[in-house]
Amino acid sequence: MHKIPLELLKTNINYHKSCILYDVALDVPIFDAFKNFCEANGDDAMRYNDFEYWYYRFYGGDVDFEHERRIDSREKTLTELPVEILGMMTGYLEPEERVPLRLTSKKFKAIVDMESVTFEHIVVDWTPFVFILHINKKCFVYKSENGRFIRNGYDDEGLETAFDRFAHVLKHPKLRVDRLDLILPGDVFPEERELLLKSLPHSLHVNTARVLGSVEETLTIVSHLKPGVLKELLVTGCPQQLAPIFESEHWKQADETNVVSFQTTSRSFPLFYNLRYFNIVVMSMEMNDLNLLIANVAKNPSFQFCIVKAIIVASLEVVEHFPMEGRMENDGSLALRYQIPDSSHHLHIHEKDNVFTIRRI
Repeated sequence: MHKIPLELLKTNINYHKSCILYDVALDVPIFDAFKNFCEANGDDAMRYNDFEYWYYRFYGGDVDFEHERRIDSREKTLTELPVEILGMMTGYLEPEERVPLRLTSKKFKAIVDMESVTFEHIVVDWTPFVFILHINKKCFVYKSENGRFIRNGYDDEGLETAFDRFAHVLKHPKLRVDRLDLILPGDVFPEERELLLKSLPHSLHVNTARVLGSVEETLTIVSHLKPGVLKELLVTGCPQQLAPIFESEHWKQADETNVVSFQTTSRSFPLFYNLRYFNIVVMSMEMNDLNLLIANVAKNPSFQFCIVKAIIVASLEVVEHFPMEGRMENDGSLALRYQIPDSSHHLHIHEKDNVFTIRRI
């Protein structure tokens, strides 16, 4: 049987064109067609830009094999490449690398915006002395020097560049964020904090959010999150002041909600009776208040878990005792079990070093 040498086919341009035309006639997408071509003829038989030229020429109805390409040939700029090629290129980029690409041209902006982009986590951790921005695996650190935040190793980058970087990420119309942490500093830098929060889009798709800031800032941030999408939400502050959040659809529809609060005394415990999850740190605690907390969260069918940490236990006196089974663990901690009346559930209470955890089981 006669066998045609493959080397001869590699140099036969009309044979190459016929291979391309065949796939065009079958409506084979260009990427698949080029893959077929390389498998049949070798990776070095034709460059991709040459293949693309003839593919789209045939696709447009011009099947003249004798056409002189040099007549209309010129090098293409990056943005002149087909959308399919550019989309494939941007697909290889990490989410944090794709977002700045939106700023280079309208075409790239449209391409990047076509596909949803998901960030595993975006974190702003701001103290009076350092501003840290995490975007996935990238970390940008700005330290306070002479009253101005400067990025480590980049003297020309101030806090403005951090805000711009944060804003550019959030501008993507199909942005998805698995976890968003916004930790803001005390009562300092009010103007800068307001500027940062203005970067938040009207409706932000976030699965888990952790917000540590003033009550006003917390209300603002939560209002920008998309209800129904939010699965976990942690806020900090006094429950009385956070009441509008507890009434919001964000809070009601989230699978898990948590309140972290720093209180002066345990007299504030009644504010937490109706919450599902909470974490309280008190400077001073009376054991009777803890007893009342246990009794009341037991009556709350939605309660799941809480942590209570007392810096000082001021009084061990308990006005009304109720039955609990207890045992001392090997590590010196105390484990208690309280059977919830008229229920198959009970509360498991664990104490060590004035830290109490209460879990509904």
